[in-house]
Amino acid sequence: MRGYFADELLLITPSSTTPGVCLFGEVIGTHKGPLAIALAEQSLHTQEITVDLTGVHYLANSALEILVALANNLRPPQCLLVRAPTALGLRERVAARGWDRMETLRLIEI
Repeated sequence: MRGYFADELLLITPSSTTPGVCLFGEVIGTHKGPLAIALAEQSLHTQEITVDLTGVHYLANSALEILVALANNLRPPQCLLVRAPTALGLRERVAARGWDRMETLRLIEI
């Protein structure tokens, strides 16, 4: 990702510690495009793409679907590693849709 994305609800920045992106704020449906672009760029250059959601306090289901779609398009050993606060309930949301069985999607709740 060459730069970053920002609007009144969300900031997306390249991660300074791992290949991937960091998000801050609220991720709503209108952010699907910028999120998909940022992650698609990362998938060309690394085996493990980290999406750090620890600064996010709301994640729309449509944004979660973008993360899953990217993970679904990866081929092992590539994977999408999502770091998120427990308050987002990602583990339950992912399991409810059967996405927890995806080999290319890993969740770390903090």
